[in-house]
Amino acid sequence: MSLKLRINLIITLMLAVVMLLGAGMMIENARKDVRAEVDSTTVLALHLLDAEVLHYTLDYSWVNADDKSKLAIFRLQSLDNVRHLRIEFFDALGRLRDSNRPTGVRGDHSPPIWFEKLMSKVSSSLKATHRRIVVNNRVLGELVITPDPTYEIAEIWHDTLGLLSLGALFFLVANGLVYWAVYKALRPLNKIHNALTQLEHGNLGARLPMFSLPELSSISNKFNAMAQTLENSILNNHRLTHQIICLQEDERKNIARDLHDEIGQHLTAIHIDASAILKAKSITSVRASAAAIGAVARQMMDIVHDMLQRLRPAMLDELGLQASLHELIDNWRQRNRSINLSFSISSQLINLDETIAIAAYRIIQECLTNITKHANARMVTIKIETMAEQVKICVKDDGQGFDLHQISQGFGLAGMRERVDGLGGSFQLTTKPNDGVLIEISLPANIRVES
Repeated sequence: MSLKLRINLIITLMLAVVMLLGAGMMIENARKDVRAEVDSTTVLALHLLDAEVLHYTLDYSWVNADDKSKLAIFRLQSLDNVRHLRIEFFDALGRLRDSNRPTGVRGDHSPPIWFEKLMSKVSSSLKATHRRIVVNNRVLGELVITPDPTYEIAEIWHDTLGLLSLGALFFLVANGLVYWAVYKALRPLNKIHNALTQLEHGNLGARLPMFSLPELSSISNKFNAMAQTLENSILNNHRLTHQIICLQEDERKNIARDLHDEIGQHLTAIHIDASAILKAKSITSVRASAAAIGAVARQMMDIVHDMLQRLRPAMLDELGLQASLHELIDNWRQRNRSINLSFSISSQLINLDETIAIAAYRIIQECLTNITKHANARMVTIKIETMAEQVKICVKDDGQGFDLHQISQGFGLAGMRERVDGLGGSFQLTTKPNDGVLIEISLPANIRVES
């Protein structure tokens, strides 16, 4: 069941309950009104008939009259306009002699039986009144006044029918208005659904308009922010992938160039000297060629060591993170003597996880490279410590800084962020123009403290 239909159904049920309660209250009030109307009419009729009975009992000459029709002394048929009472006169033998209305006849506008049953409580609580007519110690008959709420109930039925018709019209109009209002209020959901579908199909530029409703406006803002973040993230991933491929190709090109230009040339020199040894006719020539081969071999060892150092620092495996960082920073200081660098590292970083150690080393290495290329700084502070099973890295410089919203981050910062996120850590960069750069990184680690 759709939300629109569900809301409309709930409101329809509420309106139906309200109408039923209103109808019940109206019927209950109608019962009270009918009883009050019938009771007042009964009291008035009794006063009139008692006066009439008193008149005939004081003047009973009519009893000996020859005209038999005079026995209908009350002329009840003339009281047919008394609608709330059935007035009947029975003779001494119990025969009906006179009445103000015919019996057993339902009017054309009588209410339905079920409505009369709802009002039956009124009829059952009304009692008939009996008056014996005695003249000169002779019982002439009995006057019976029976409350009859039929006409009053018929009037109430016609009024109720009008109210029910009006209520049904109101019910239909209210449901129509509610359905229209719900449809209009939920119409923005179609736009949200379409925007989500576009995102699903890869359209990262999908955005929601600003809605007039505050709740939907908040959803629009959150959706647009999420879509923008997703778009930026995917674009950054594409850019990082492209740059990684380019760096990988550059690294391969550099290795190939080193192998060709350095190793290749030295191998060629070794081959020439070896050929010279084979062709030498004196021990002096052999020794000179052998010395040349030894020198070339040492140069090749230095070249291979530098290449391995670029690929992975040997000290990181042999002596650990502290010694590797000290060597890295000492080498950096020698190349950047105009920059004052303050470095502190916790002595508790013992047997750090290899992945975390490599990440920390590469992060510090990238920070120093960026400072050399871009910062134009005079003071650099690097601090590494452990705190609650976390490795905290803080790198700060007093350089020229940059505007994060205007300057696109290069591969270095983006690579550091991706490396930290991949390890489940946190990366925070604080900077603004002419106010330096502060990088705060937290990496999870299981640190073993050396006593």
